[in-house]
Amino acid sequence: MKKSTKRWGLSALMAVLTVSFFLLGLQPSVISQSKAVQVSAEALRIHQEAVVIDLHVDSLIWPRDLALEGTTGHLDFPKMRRGGLDAAAFTIPTRFFGLAGLKALHDLRPPATWFSAWERYRLQVSLMKSFLEASGQQATLATNPEAIRNHHEKGVLSVFHGIEGAHALGQDLTRVRQVAKDGVVFIGLVHLWKNEYGGSSFGFDGGLTHLGRRLIDQMNEVGLMIDLAHAGPKTFDAALAKTRLPPIVSHAGARAVHDTWRNLSDDQIQAIAQRGGVIGVMLVPPALDRPDLFEALEHLAHIVEVGGEDVAALGSDLDGYMRAPIDASGLAQLTELMLRAGWSALRIRKILGENVLRVMDEARQVGSTLRS
Repeated sequence: MKKSTKRWGLSALMAVLTVSFFLLGLQPSVISQSKAVQVSAEALRIHQEAVVIDLHVDSLIWPRDLALEGTTGHLDFPKMRRGGLDAAAFTIPTRFFGLAGLKALHDLRPPATWFSAWERYRLQVSLMKSFLEASGQQATLATNPEAIRNHHEKGVLSVFHGIEGAHALGQDLTRVRQVAKDGVVFIGLVHLWKNEYGGSSFGFDGGLTHLGRRLIDQMNEVGLMIDLAHAGPKTFDAALAKTRLPPIVSHAGARAVHDTWRNLSDDQIQAIAQRGGVIGVMLVPPALDRPDLFEALEHLAHIVEVGGEDVAALGSDLDGYMRAPIDASGLAQLTELMLRAGWSALRIRKILGENVLRVMDEARQVGSTLRS
Protein backbone atom coordinates (compact mmCIF):
# COMPACT_ATOMS: atom_id res chain seq x y z
CA MET A 1 0.00 0.00 0.00
CA LYS A 2 2.81 2.37 0.90
CA LYS A 3 4.60 1.70 -2.39
CA SER A 4 1.41 2.30 -4.32
CA THR A 5 0.77 5.55 -2.45
CA LYS A 6 4.35 6.71 -3.01
CA ARG A 7 4.13 5.84 -6.69
CA TRP A 8 0.83 7.69 -6.99
CA GLY A 9 2.29 10.71 -5.21
CA LEU A 10 5.31 10.76 -7.50
CA SER A 11 3.09 10.50 -10.57
CA ALA A 12 0.93 13.34 -9.30
CA LEU A 13 4.01 15.50 -8.67
CA MET A 14 5.33 14.81 -12.16
CA ALA A 15 1.93 15.70 -13.63
CA VAL A 16 1.86 18.99 -11.72
CA LEU A 17 5.43 19.83 -12.78
CA THR A 18 4.66 18.99 -16.40
CA VAL A 19 1.52 21.14 -16.46
CA SER A 20 3.39 23.96 -14.69
CA PHE A 21 6.22 23.74 -17.24
CA PHE A 22 3.88 24.22 -20.18
CA LEU A 23 1.89 26.97 -18.47
CA LEU A 24 4.99 28.85 -17.37
CA GLY A 25 5.01 32.40 -18.70
CA LEU A 26 8.48 33.88 -19.21
CA GLN A 27 7.63 36.84 -21.42
CA PRO A 28 9.99 39.76 -20.72
CA SER A 29 8.64 42.75 -18.80
CA VAL A 30 9.23 46.48 -18.50
CA ILE A 31 9.83 48.30 -15.23
CA SER A 32 7.40 50.95 -13.99
CA GLN A 33 6.58 53.55 -16.62
CA SER A 34 6.40 56.18 -13.87
CA LYS A 35 10.12 56.77 -14.49
CA ALA A 36 9.52 57.75 -18.13
CA VAL A 37 11.59 60.65 -19.48
CA GLN A 38 9.62 63.54 -20.95
CA VAL A 39 10.63 63.91 -24.61
CA SER A 40 11.03 67.45 -25.93
CA ALA A 41 9.93 68.61 -29.35
CA GLU A 42 13.58 68.98 -30.44
CA ALA A 43 14.51 65.45 -29.35
CA LEU A 44 11.43 64.07 -31.07
CA ARG A 45 12.36 65.90 -34.29
CA ILE A 46 15.90 64.49 -34.25
CA HIS A 47 14.58 61.02 -33.49
CA GLN A 48 12.01 61.08 -36.29
CA GLU A 49 14.47 62.40 -38.87
CA ALA A 50 17.20 59.91 -37.91
CA VAL A 51 17.44 56.37 -39.24
CA VAL A 52 17.15 54.47 -35.95
CA ILE A 53 18.66 50.97 -35.86
CA ASP A 54 18.89 48.41 -33.06
CA LEU A 55 21.65 45.81 -33.48
CA HIS A 56 20.18 43.22 -31.14
CA VAL A 57 16.63 42.18 -30.25
CA ASP A 58 15.58 38.69 -29.16
CA SER A 59 11.91 38.82 -30.12
CA LEU A 60 11.97 35.69 -32.28
CA ILE A 61 12.44 33.36 -29.33
CA TRP A 62 8.97 34.16 -27.96
CA PRO A 63 5.72 32.52 -29.15
CA ARG A 64 3.89 35.64 -30.31
CA ASP A 65 2.99 37.30 -33.61
CA LEU A 66 5.30 40.28 -34.16
CA ALA A 67 2.98 41.75 -36.78
CA LEU A 68 0.49 42.46 -33.97
CA GLU A 69 0.95 44.68 -30.95
CA GLY A 70 1.14 42.45 -27.92
CA THR A 71 0.39 43.12 -24.28
CA THR A 72 3.61 41.33 -23.33
CA GLY A 73 7.19 41.64 -24.48
CA HIS A 74 9.36 44.57 -25.44
CA LEU A 75 9.13 44.68 -29.20
CA ASP A 76 6.81 44.03 -32.14
CA PHE A 77 6.19 45.87 -35.38
CA PRO A 78 3.59 48.30 -33.95
CA LYS A 79 5.87 49.15 -31.01
CA MET A 80 8.77 49.70 -33.44
CA ARG A 81 6.64 52.11 -35.43
CA ARG A 82 5.46 54.04 -32.37
CA GLY A 83 9.03 54.27 -31.09
CA GLY A 84 10.54 55.41 -34.37
CA LEU A 85 12.70 52.29 -34.62
CA ASP A 86 13.31 51.99 -38.35
CA ALA A 87 15.35 48.79 -38.44
CA ALA A 88 16.36 45.99 -36.12
CA ALA A 89 18.62 42.97 -36.16
CA PHE A 90 16.38 40.13 -35.06
CA THR A 91 19.14 37.93 -33.74
CA ILE A 92 18.75 34.19 -33.60
CA PRO A 93 19.91 32.40 -30.44
CA THR A 94 19.82 28.61 -30.66
CA ARG A 95 21.44 27.27 -27.49
CA PHE A 96 21.71 29.56 -24.41
CA PHE A 97 23.08 27.22 -21.71
CA GLY A 98 21.69 24.21 -23.57
CA LEU A 99 18.09 25.16 -22.74
CA ALA A 100 16.93 26.26 -26.20
CA GLY A 101 15.70 22.78 -27.08
CA LEU A 102 13.73 22.62 -23.83
CA LYS A 103 12.18 26.00 -24.59
CA ALA A 104 11.23 24.80 -28.07
CA LEU A 105 9.44 21.88 -26.42
CA HIS A 106 7.78 24.27 -23.95
CA ASP A 107 6.56 26.48 -26.80
CA LEU A 108 5.24 23.43 -28.69
CA ARG A 109 7.59 23.97 -31.62
CA PRO A 110 8.14 21.17 -34.17
CA PRO A 111 10.01 18.16 -32.68
CA ALA A 112 13.05 18.70 -34.93
CA THR A 113 13.70 21.98 -33.10
CA TRP A 114 13.90 20.19 -29.75
CA PHE A 115 17.16 18.55 -30.79
CA SER A 116 18.80 20.65 -33.52
CA ALA A 117 20.25 24.17 -33.30
CA TRP A 118 20.12 24.43 -37.09
CA GLU A 119 16.41 23.56 -37.08
CA ARG A 120 15.84 26.22 -34.42
CA TYR A 121 17.60 28.70 -36.68
CA ARG A 122 15.46 27.69 -39.65
CA LEU A 123 12.28 27.99 -37.60
CA GLN A 124 13.05 31.54 -36.49
CA VAL A 125 13.84 32.62 -40.03
CA SER A 126 10.59 31.04 -41.21
CA LEU A 127 8.61 32.76 -38.46
CA MET A 128 9.99 36.15 -39.47
CA LYS A 129 8.98 35.53 -43.08
CA SER A 130 5.43 34.84 -41.93
CA PHE A 131 5.39 37.99 -39.78
CA LEU A 132 6.60 40.10 -42.71
CA GLU A 133 3.89 38.66 -44.94
CA ALA A 134 1.26 39.37 -42.28
CA SER A 135 2.44 42.99 -41.99
CA GLY A 136 1.06 43.83 -45.43
CA GLN A 137 4.39 45.22 -46.67
CA GLN A 138 4.67 47.51 -43.65
CA ALA A 139 7.84 45.63 -42.71
CA THR A 140 10.31 43.91 -45.00
CA LEU A 141 13.73 42.31 -45.14
CA ALA A 142 16.58 44.77 -45.79
CA THR A 143 20.29 44.02 -45.57
CA ASN A 144 21.90 47.07 -47.16
CA PRO A 145 22.01 50.77 -46.27
CA GLU A 146 20.20 51.97 -49.39
CA ALA A 147 17.19 49.77 -48.71
CA ILE A 148 17.03 50.78 -45.04
CA ARG A 149 17.22 54.48 -45.91
CA ASN A 150 14.58 54.07 -48.61
CA HIS A 151 12.29 52.25 -46.19
CA HIS A 152 12.80 54.99 -43.61
CA GLU A 153 11.63 57.60 -46.13
CA LYS A 154 8.57 55.50 -47.01
CA GLY A 155 7.70 54.62 -43.41
CA VAL A 156 8.43 50.91 -43.92
CA LEU A 157 10.16 48.93 -41.17
CA SER A 158 13.40 47.12 -42.04
CA VAL A 159 14.34 43.71 -40.69
CA PHE A 160 17.62 41.81 -40.88
CA HIS A 161 19.21 39.01 -38.87
CA GLY A 162 22.24 38.14 -36.81
CA ILE A 163 23.14 34.70 -35.49
CA GLU A 164 24.00 34.48 -31.80
CA GLY A 165 26.49 31.65 -31.73
CA ALA A 166 27.98 29.92 -34.78
CA HIS A 167 27.09 26.54 -33.28
CA ALA A 168 23.78 27.11 -35.14
CA LEU A 169 25.67 26.15 -38.31
CA GLY A 170 26.83 22.86 -36.84
CA GLN A 171 30.19 22.37 -38.53
CA ASP A 172 28.83 22.84 -42.05
CA LEU A 173 30.43 26.00 -43.40
CA THR A 174 28.47 25.74 -46.66
CA ARG A 175 25.60 27.10 -44.60
CA VAL A 176 27.29 30.51 -44.48
CA ARG A 177 26.06 31.34 -47.96
CA GLN A 178 22.60 30.06 -47.09
CA VAL A 179 22.24 32.29 -44.04
CA ALA A 180 23.39 35.30 -46.07
CA LYS A 181 20.47 34.64 -48.43
CA ASP A 182 18.17 34.46 -45.40
CA GLY A 183 18.97 38.05 -44.44
CA VAL A 184 21.77 37.44 -41.93
CA VAL A 185 24.17 40.39 -41.74
CA PHE A 186 26.48 39.20 -38.95
CA ILE A 187 27.37 36.05 -37.03
CA GLY A 188 28.55 35.90 -33.44
CA LEU A 189 31.12 33.17 -32.90
CA VAL A 190 29.83 32.21 -29.46
CA HIS A 191 26.99 32.83 -27.06
CA LEU A 192 26.85 31.86 -23.39
CA TRP A 193 29.43 29.08 -23.54
CA LYS A 194 32.35 27.97 -25.69
CA ASN A 195 31.65 26.04 -28.87
CA GLU A 196 33.48 24.55 -31.85
CA TYR A 197 34.43 28.01 -33.09
CA GLY A 198 35.79 29.83 -30.05
CA GLY A 199 35.59 30.68 -26.37
CA SER A 200 32.99 32.71 -24.53
CA SER A 201 33.36 35.49 -21.97
CA PHE A 202 31.17 33.25 -19.81
CA GLY A 203 33.14 30.13 -19.02
CA PHE A 204 36.29 28.79 -20.66
CA ASP A 205 38.03 30.78 -23.41
CA GLY A 206 40.59 28.72 -25.29
CA GLY A 207 40.71 31.20 -28.14
CA LEU A 208 39.66 31.04 -31.77
CA THR A 209 39.69 27.48 -33.12
CA HIS A 210 40.79 26.26 -36.54
CA LEU A 211 37.12 25.93 -37.51
CA GLY A 212 36.55 29.46 -36.27
CA ARG A 213 39.28 30.75 -38.57
CA ARG A 214 37.78 28.93 -41.53
CA LEU A 215 34.37 30.38 -40.67
CA ILE A 216 35.72 33.93 -40.67
CA ASP A 217 37.34 33.35 -44.07
CA GLN A 218 33.98 32.22 -45.43
CA MET A 219 32.20 35.19 -43.85
CA ASN A 220 34.71 37.63 -45.34
CA GLU A 221 34.05 36.29 -48.82
CA VAL A 222 30.28 36.52 -48.42
CA GLY A 223 30.41 39.93 -46.71
CA LEU A 224 29.05 38.85 -43.32
CA MET A 225 30.44 40.77 -40.37
CA ILE A 226 31.80 39.10 -37.23
CA ASP A 227 29.94 39.86 -34.01
CA LEU A 228 32.28 39.80 -31.00
CA ALA A 229 29.58 40.07 -28.35
CA HIS A 230 30.06 37.25 -25.80
CA ALA A 231 33.56 36.45 -27.12
CA GLY A 232 36.22 35.76 -24.49
CA PRO A 233 39.34 37.97 -24.59
CA LYS A 234 41.51 35.47 -26.48
CA THR A 235 38.78 34.74 -29.01
CA PHE A 236 38.02 38.46 -29.31
CA ASP A 237 41.61 39.39 -30.15
CA ALA A 238 42.18 36.51 -32.58
CA ALA A 239 38.89 37.04 -34.44
CA LEU A 240 39.51 40.77 -34.68
CA ALA A 241 42.94 40.13 -36.20
CA LYS A 242 41.52 37.55 -38.60
CA THR A 243 38.53 39.35 -40.08
CA ARG A 244 38.96 41.75 -42.98
CA LEU A 245 35.54 43.33 -42.57
CA PRO A 246 34.66 45.99 -39.97
CA PRO A 247 33.82 44.17 -36.72
CA ILE A 248 30.78 44.75 -34.55
CA VAL A 249 29.82 44.06 -30.98
CA SER A 250 26.05 43.82 -31.33
CA HIS A 251 25.20 44.24 -27.64
CA ALA A 252 27.43 45.06 -24.68
CA GLY A 253 28.51 47.90 -22.40
CA ALA A 254 31.64 49.52 -21.02
CA ARG A 255 33.46 47.69 -18.25
CA ALA A 256 34.69 51.00 -16.81
CA VAL A 257 31.06 51.92 -16.10
CA HIS A 258 29.92 48.50 -14.89
CA ASP A 259 32.59 45.84 -14.35
CA THR A 260 31.03 42.62 -15.58
CA TRP A 261 31.90 39.73 -17.91
CA ARG A 262 29.44 41.04 -20.54
CA ASN A 263 31.22 44.36 -21.00
CA LEU A 264 34.23 45.59 -22.94
CA SER A 265 37.51 46.93 -21.61
CA ASP A 266 38.80 50.27 -22.86
CA ASP A 267 41.40 48.41 -24.92
CA GLN A 268 38.65 46.41 -26.63
CA ILE A 269 36.60 49.55 -27.30
CA GLN A 270 39.64 51.20 -28.87
CA ALA A 271 40.40 48.09 -30.94
CA ILE A 272 36.87 48.06 -32.41
CA ALA A 273 37.07 51.79 -33.11
CA GLN A 274 40.46 51.49 -34.82
CA ARG A 275 39.02 48.88 -37.18
CA GLY A 276 36.05 51.12 -38.05
CA GLY A 277 33.55 48.92 -36.23
CA VAL A 278 30.60 49.65 -33.95
CA ILE A 279 29.45 48.68 -30.47
CA GLY A 280 25.75 48.39 -29.69
CA VAL A 281 24.99 49.48 -26.13
CA MET A 282 22.52 47.39 -24.18
CA LEU A 283 19.60 48.83 -22.20
CA VAL A 284 19.37 45.93 -19.75
CA PRO A 285 21.49 43.89 -17.32
CA PRO A 286 23.95 42.26 -17.14
CA ALA A 287 25.72 44.92 -19.23
CA LEU A 288 23.95 47.46 -17.06
CA ASP A 289 23.88 47.24 -13.29
CA ARG A 290 20.16 47.99 -13.47
CA PRO A 291 17.58 48.53 -16.24
CA ASP A 292 17.96 52.29 -16.46
CA LEU A 293 18.24 54.70 -19.40
CA PHE A 294 20.48 57.07 -17.45
CA GLU A 295 23.02 54.27 -16.92
CA ALA A 296 22.76 53.34 -20.60
CA LEU A 297 23.71 56.93 -21.39
CA GLU A 298 26.78 56.56 -19.15
CA HIS A 299 27.90 53.56 -21.21
CA LEU A 300 27.36 55.44 -24.46
CA ALA A 301 29.27 58.45 -23.12
CA HIS A 302 32.23 56.33 -22.03
CA ILE A 303 32.41 54.49 -25.36
CA VAL A 304 32.35 57.83 -27.20
CA GLU A 305 35.06 59.19 -24.90
CA VAL A 306 37.33 56.17 -25.42
CA GLY A 307 36.61 55.26 -29.04
CA GLY A 308 35.02 58.33 -30.59
CA GLU A 309 31.47 59.07 -31.69
CA ASP A 310 31.75 56.84 -34.78
CA VAL A 311 31.91 53.62 -32.73
CA ALA A 312 28.78 53.90 -30.55
CA ALA A 313 25.43 52.41 -31.57
CA LEU A 314 22.32 50.81 -30.07
CA GLY A 315 22.10 47.10 -29.26
CA SER A 316 19.28 47.07 -26.74
CA ASP A 317 18.84 43.32 -26.08
CA LEU A 318 15.11 43.97 -25.80
CA ASP A 319 13.03 40.81 -25.47
CA GLY A 320 15.91 39.01 -23.82
CA TYR A 321 15.28 37.47 -20.43
CA MET A 322 15.91 40.71 -18.50
CA ARG A 323 13.58 43.52 -17.47
CA ALA A 324 13.98 46.70 -19.52
CA PRO A 325 13.49 50.38 -18.68
CA ILE A 326 11.37 50.86 -21.82
CA ASP A 327 9.88 48.86 -24.63
CA ALA A 328 10.59 49.73 -28.26
CA SER A 329 7.90 52.42 -28.25
CA GLY A 330 9.93 54.46 -25.75
CA LEU A 331 13.24 54.79 -27.61
CA ALA A 332 12.88 58.54 -28.11
CA GLN A 333 13.48 58.87 -24.37
CA LEU A 334 17.10 57.87 -24.92
CA THR A 335 17.40 60.49 -27.66
CA GLU A 336 16.11 63.05 -25.17
CA LEU A 337 18.81 62.08 -22.67
CA MET A 338 21.52 62.39 -25.33
CA LEU A 339 20.22 65.84 -26.21
CA ARG A 340 20.17 66.86 -22.54
CA ALA A 341 23.80 65.74 -22.29
CA GLY A 342 24.67 68.48 -24.78
CA TRP A 343 25.40 66.15 -27.68
CA SER A 344 25.06 67.49 -31.19
CA ALA A 345 22.31 66.32 -33.51
CA LEU A 346 25.03 64.82 -35.73
CA ARG A 347 26.45 62.70 -32.90
CA ILE A 348 22.98 61.58 -31.89
CA ARG A 349 22.12 60.55 -35.46
CA LYS A 350 25.38 58.60 -35.71
CA ILE A 351 24.60 56.65 -32.54
CA LEU A 352 20.97 56.07 -33.49
CA GLY A 353 21.84 54.49 -36.82
CA GLU A 354 24.32 56.20 -39.11
CA ASN A 355 27.29 54.34 -37.65
CA VAL A 356 25.59 51.00 -38.34
CA LEU A 357 24.74 52.03 -41.91
CA ARG A 358 28.38 52.96 -42.46
CA VAL A 359 29.76 49.58 -41.36
CA MET A 360 27.12 47.71 -43.37
CA ASP A 361 28.23 49.61 -46.46
CA GLU A 362 31.93 49.05 -45.78
CA ALA A 363 31.37 45.33 -45.18
CA ARG A 364 29.58 45.03 -48.51
CA GLN A 365 32.38 46.84 -50.35
CA VAL A 366 35.16 44.77 -48.77
CA GLY A 367 33.26 41.55 -49.39
CA SER A 368 32.76 42.51 -53.03
CA THR A 369 36.50 43.21 -53.39
CA LEU A 370 37.43 39.85 -51.87
CA ARG A 371 35.09 38.04 -54.27
CA SER A 372 36.45 39.78 -57.37
